[in-house]
Amino acid sequence: MPFFSLLTINSFGLPFFLGWQRINALSRELNNRDETVLCLQEIQQGAYLPILGKHLTDFPHQFFKKNAYAPMGGLVTASRLPFVRSESLPFPDRGKWLSLGFADWALQKGVLVTGFNVDGLQVVVLNTHLHANYMGKWHKENALAKIQSNQVQYLAEQARAQPEDALVVVCGDFNFPRNTFLYDELIQGSGFVDPLKDDPRPTYRAVSLMASKWSVALDFVLVRKPVGKDVSVVADVMAIENSTARYPVSRFLSDHCALTLSATWR
Repeated sequence: MPFFSLLTINSFGLPFFLGWQRINALSRELNNRDETVLCLQEIQQGAYLPILGKHLTDFPHQFFKKNAYAPMGGLVTASRLPFVRSESLPFPDRGKWLSLGFADWALQKGVLVTGFNVDGLQVVVLNTHLHANYMGKWHKENALAKIQSNQVQYLAEQARAQPEDALVVVCGDFNFPRNTFLYDELIQGSGFVDPLKDDPRPTYRAVSLMASKWSVALDFVLVRKPVGKDVSVVADVMAIENSTARYPVSRFLSDHCALTLSATWR
C-alpha cells in the first residue's frame, strides 16, 4: 500500500552558535526516524546547514533558500525522495524592522513549498513559521495578531491554490493556539482538516519560569486529501530527545515537540 509520512519540528536553532551542540544531536536523532519528509523551523544560522547536510544522510534532498546569515524564514525541508517542485514564498506582511518582532522581520519568514511524486500521487508540503506573538495576546486588536492574521490569510491562499488531485500538508510553528480567531481563520480560509484538533497535548514545552498559558499547542499539521482518493491519515505529538545523553536533564533538544503525520491510500 502506498505510504507517505512527515515530521515537523521547531528546531530551537538559536543564532550566534547557541544551538550548535543541540542541532548536531537533533539532526542525528532525526536521521534515525522513518518519515519520508522532515520539516524544520527556526534554523536561524547558516552555519547549521552543513550540520544538517552531514548528519541527515538518509534525507539527502534538502531545500532552503539562502539568506545573508540564515536560510530564509529559518525553514529547511529534507526528504528521502527527490523534489519535483520547490519554492520559497516570503510573507507579504512581515511586520516592521523597528519593532518587538525585529528578529521575525530579519529572518524573512514565509513558506517553503515542496512537491513529491509518491507512487503516482502528487504530494505537496507547505512548511511554515509564522510571526511570534511575544505577549501571547491573540485578539483582533493586538498589533502582532494582526500581522499573524495577514500571514494566515496568505498561507490559506497558497494552500487552496494547490492541485485538487494532490495530497496537501501544511505544517509548522504557527505561534497561536487553537482557541483563537487566528486558528478559525486558518481552518476556514484553507478548508484543511486538523487531525489533532481534539488532542489536548501541548506542543510548546514551556520551561518552569514561563507562564502556564504557554503550555499549549502552537504547532499544527493540517491536511487536504486529494479528490477521488481514499486516503487514511494518522497524526501524533512526540518529544524528540537526545537518546545518547546519560542524564535526563541532558536530553533536551528543542522547546517544541515534533508532530508526525502518516498517510496511506490504495
